[in-house]
Amino acid sequence: MKKTRLAVVLHYLKLCIQWGVFSVLTGIFCGCLGSAFCLFVQWSNELRGQHGWLIFLLPLAGLLIVALYQMFGITNDRGADLIFDSVRNSDDIPFQVIITSFLSTICTHLFGGSAGRVGVAMQMGGGISALLSKRLKLNPKDRSLFVMCGMSGLISALFGCPLMATFFSMEVVSLGVIYYAALLPCLVTSLTSYFITRALSIAPMRFTLESVPEILPWPLFQVSMLAIASAVVSILFCGFMMLWGKGIKKAIKNQYLRVLVGAGCILLLTLLVGNQSYNGSSAALLNAALTYGQAHPFDFLFKIIFTGITLQSGYKGGAVYPALIIGATFGCCFGTLLGLPAAFAAAIGMIAVFCGSVNCPIASIFFAAEVFGGQGLLLFAIAAAVSFVFSGYFTIFPGQHFIYSKLRMEYKNSGLRDSKPGE
Repeated sequence: MKKTRLAVVLHYLKLCIQWGVFSVLTGIFCGCLGSAFCLFVQWSNELRGQHGWLIFLLPLAGLLIVALYQMFGITNDRGADLIFDSVRNSDDIPFQVIITSFLSTICTHLFGGSAGRVGVAMQMGGGISALLSKRLKLNPKDRSLFVMCGMSGLISALFGCPLMATFFSMEVVSLGVIYYAALLPCLVTSLTSYFITRALSIAPMRFTLESVPEILPWPLFQVSMLAIASAVVSILFCGFMMLWGKGIKKAIKNQYLRVLVGAGCILLLTLLVGNQSYNGSSAALLNAALTYGQAHPFDFLFKIIFTGITLQSGYKGGAVYPALIIGATFGCCFGTLLGLPAAFAAAIGMIAVFCGSVNCPIASIFFAAEVFGGQGLLLFAIAAAVSFVFSGYFTIFPGQHFIYSKLRMEYKNSGLRDSKPGE
């Protein structure tokens, strides 16, 4: 009996050590790739800022992206959905995904497409971890956990927020289910990746809020109202992405023609706006809102339109970072109408729209804690919770499964609506 117990303990320790080594190894790869990705995305946006004429090459860039995917045999790019299916069903992730997503996202940013980087980071992280798991000959269930580690590592590298990256990977796949077995491996991977990026002088996402309201009934009410409005904005963002995607794919079957139409729309909108504030990553909009409390009332709407057209027409990137900009610019303007300090309202809007778009309340709270240093954490928690409920079942990730209801202790096997009270 004692020998059996000892064998169980030794086996358990062996697994812990094994996952510790695997997680560190994944974190090193993710940290290096994530750092390179950050630098290339930053370089792309800076170069286009210096040479505005590059945006007129956006149609050509779109054709190259479509050709790149076809050259690598990826006729139906499923984006983050491929990673979700890999976690749930241990589906294989082709190595080509790392190459195509990296190059196509840089191309999108360089020539003025409005996009982020998190969705692509999830693909690259999942691709790296899938490749390593094959080399290590892990079983399918362990490979699924390994994919979550890769997601965490790349997201941590991009934002410098290891806690957010850890819980985002654990939450985002299936609403209502948190994969606790992934907690330690994902956290170790995220921290390792974070340390790599800091060693390579990649700055984490950090902002200091000068004015944070006290935890009193009136500020709580103001934050709740802003969170409800931000949830509506997240629905608008997700809805526009979905409608534009379905509409253009139904109307234009040819991928080359579809991307050309998308490029034409972006060019026309850019000329009408008169600047390139909504092209590329639009990091300046986020910085202005969170640092100086400055935003134009229609910034959030323009960013929704630019991003939806870009991503759903065939260009590559992510929708998470645009969601942050949409939330910050909206919160900056709407929050001041409620009497909140502009920069603080921008921060609340950012977290609320992020949560409403990805349906990850715990990750959203940790995100606020890491980005803003824990200032007004309870207010951010309220914003995340309210936005999570009021955003319904909309999401920027079509492959995200809603396992449990948001309003009742009820299993949801299918469908997107809660039953009426009393049913």
